[in-house]
Amino acid sequence: MIEEKDLDNLILCKHCDTLHFKKNLEGRAVAKCSECGYLLYRNSRRVFRRAFAFSLTAFFLFLVAYFYPILEVIIAGEKNYLTIIDMIQRLFKERYFIVGSIIFVVLVVAPLLVMLSYILIGVLTQFKIAKRFVKFLIIFLIQMQNWVMIDIFLVSILVALVKLLSYATIHFGIAFSALVLFLIIDFIALRSIRPVELWQYFKRVYEDK
Repeated sequence: MIEEKDLDNLILCKHCDTLHFKKNLEGRAVAKCSECGYLLYRNSRRVFRRAFAFSLTAFFLFLVAYFYPILEVIIAGEKNYLTIIDMIQRLFKERYFIVGSIIFVVLVVAPLLVMLSYILIGVLTQFKIAKRFVKFLIIFLIQMQNWVMIDIFLVSILVALVKLLSYATIHFGIAFSALVLFLIIDFIALRSIRPVELWQYFKRVYEDK
């Protein structure tokens, strides 16, 4: 019979619904389902430290990607530079307030808040302070990650380039490379983190003796 106090130590496999007891892992150890072998979670300390380091890197890439030109477009000898910030400002200037607001949230606000949340959690847990605020940040982070849509934006740029190539000369700017690197970090290091790993890390920092 499982008591109510033990419920937080249980984890359900998403593939076969097998119930397992969670354990703290060390080193490169991973926890897999005993029935189907599905990866349940990894060493939460190691995973989060990697996420913290990549978040710092992603933050600097974010600054480059958003304030430097993504593309240089030459049409009839006239050069035009495209930056994400200029694009959003132009949408508001043309009175596309709803579209501009959505793009501003999914391309600027959400990615920035995700990175800052990881950085703040890393700093606060290092000193083992602000337990309740860290708990709020983890909940906020899990929800906010669904709003990061830089991958869709990047694909839309590539689709637009196909139409422009026939009558314009296009050069990729440094911001385009920064955006691609940012997207790689986002997928490999940040989106790959499971919510259970964040909560395991939280518990190990504040509750384990």
